[in-house]
Amino acid sequence: MSHWQKMFEQLLGELDNRGSTPDGAADVATLDPAIYSDPGRFERERDKLFRRLPLCLGHADQLAEPGSVLAREICGVPVLLTRGRDNTIRAFLNVCRHRGARLLVEQDEVLCRQALSCPYHGWTYRLDGALAGIPRVEGFPDLDRAAIHLRELPSAVRHGLIFVVLDPDAGPVDIAGYLGALDADLSAIGMEGHRFYRQGITRRATNWKLIVDAFLEVYHVTRLHAGTLAEYFVDSVLVSEPLGRHGRYLVGRQSTREIRDLPVAEWSPQRHATLVHLIFPNSIVVYHPDYISHLGMFPEAADRTLFVHTMLTPEKPRDEKAEMHWRRSFELLDGAVFNGEDIAVCEQIQRGLSCGANDRLLIGRYEQNLRRFHGSLEAALRSSNQA
Repeated sequence: MSHWQKMFEQLLGELDNRGSTPDGAADVATLDPAIYSDPGRFERERDKLFRRLPLCLGHADQLAEPGSVLAREICGVPVLLTRGRDNTIRAFLNVCRHRGARLLVEQDEVLCRQALSCPYHGWTYRLDGALAGIPRVEGFPDLDRAAIHLRELPSAVRHGLIFVVLDPDAGPVDIAGYLGALDADLSAIGMEGHRFYRQGITRRATNWKLIVDAFLEVYHVTRLHAGTLAEYFVDSVLVSEPLGRHGRYLVGRQSTREIRDLPVAEWSPQRHATLVHLIFPNSIVVYHPDYISHLGMFPEAADRTLFVHTMLTPEKPRDEKAEMHWRRSFELLDGAVFNGEDIAVCEQIQRGLSCGANDRLLIGRYEQNLRRFHGSLEAALRSSNQA
């Protein structure tokens, strides 16, 4: 029996019981509100997790052509993503090796460049990071130009996803090993063949973990999203499977019962449910019936997060009708649902943390994935402290 068949049968059982025996049922647990607001905790997470673990920074199709360049600040680190003439995607620190100026200011859109030129003194680098030119080079008579190279960050592209470690001194990254059992899922779904459609980038006044929490439980869906998505889902029905630090979740939809009349081979985790992956620590991948949302939550302070939503489609829009469909889907999810409902509530929670209303936050039986996620975070922080 495949894991999909097993999870669907569990999901049907949850539907039959109307969620009376929720997935992962356990006693009510609690969380300390300080994990979302303590500056010291934020610094430990930034230094021990976000600057050591592979982070998914997007999809390779966003840098579709040689010469594509994207500048972002991720968790306080200035990052350049480039696709060179050799068609290889690389990640560098966005810092000139002369006096440390940034080569490009952060921007939302991908740029096209033949080379990278520092605006301060004009030192120029190829897209593979090699130093290409120095104005008035006689001013540096002993400089070994061949030894000057942009500081490269360990990176890899797997299943079309760009993974980067923010520490330039870290060793090579084994993404397949890091993903573990999740690696086979991403391969089967065909993430690599999807195309970049559009991206939403916002800075929100909330802790990054509150946003992750919102996508690990469905107890809120029919209430918070009553005017947007609720009609497609069954209240509080979800099954989950931890995959090491990562996770696989299958959410019950109104269409889930249709599989009873279909051969097992036709059961689809996208059409007959909503599949969600957690890529630890900060990526959520949501598989809608005909497109994919990748969500990246990058902490900038205890109460501030860079939220990046990337929409991936099976193909580029072929005509105006298709373009209108994708555009409306993106505007609904990115604007009305994610930013207008989910993260808006997270910001309300963040503001309420300091008023003393709750000395503990409750986790009910329908929210057990939060217990697992925060347990994995604590274990990862302990492990990094021992390293």
